[in-house]
Amino acid sequence: MSDPENESFLEQYLEPSSSSLDKPRSVRQGLPSGYRMRHDAHYVDELESRRAVVPAASVPALAFPTSIPVTFALRDMSQELEGVASCFNLVTARARPVRERMGLSLARVGVERNVRAFQALRVLLEDPPPERTLISLTSILEQAVKSFEEELGLTSSRIYLDVPEAIVRITADARMVSLALHACVGMLVSLVEASNMAGSIHVAPRVSDGIATCEMRQDVYRLSADQFSRMADLEWSERPGGIPAGIGLAAAARIAQAHGGSLDARRTEAGGCTLLLNLRA
Repeated sequence: MSDPENESFLEQYLEPSSSSLDKPRSVRQGLPSGYRMRHDAHYVDELESRRAVVPAASVPALAFPTSIPVTFALRDMSQELEGVASCFNLVTARARPVRERMGLSLARVGVERNVRAFQALRVLLEDPPPERTLISLTSILEQAVKSFEEELGLTSSRIYLDVPEAIVRITADARMVSLALHACVGMLVSLVEASNMAGSIHVAPRVSDGIATCEMRQDVYRLSADQFSRMADLEWSERPGGIPAGIGLAAAARIAQAHGGSLDARRTEAGGCTLLLNLRA
């Protein structure tokens, strides 16, 4: 009696032989009797089994290099500070309140980006051990999301937080976890801003099998396969957000590892990006 599962596999790669001239293949040749190789079988990307989406659980963690491009990071951070200084030209226009508010918002955004970058560099260079206490991951995530509302508002973009009814609590270092979440969301904010379109970022925490996962996603900026492959490349200078954005992700990965977890990434069906920060609860 035939096995339906095996028949499905055969139909994917082979086609039944309909010609009376076709002779049955020997077992040594690897093809079952009555089948011949499909003419398009070498186009492996067209096969359904090759197009299947890899489950999130099997996505490998981002592997960042151990060498940190500090010089390049400081260069980008100094350029950010120059931008902050230029924003104060808008603040000095007292008779124009709209320009003043815009200048202050841009200056705050630039300063906060540099603060996050300095903190990320410290984590990577000093590798401090986490000081674990029982914390509310839900509260830290709410604070992180709120801190980006002003920056996203400058581009008419939004960030949405979907939290479960039960508060998610873990034993972790509150400051480190906060930095990791800010770095991940900040990377997605940079992608949305680079698209030059109004978009949205969706954030949701969950707990399963002793692992707390923060899933952060954006679809407005479409990453090419080459761009996505360089997510862990700390010297990718064309990355939205520059070198400091990559430094932030590397710090988030280091923090996740220190808490028995990982930082994973995958492309969405729309070509966007999802970051998965996993922390042992």
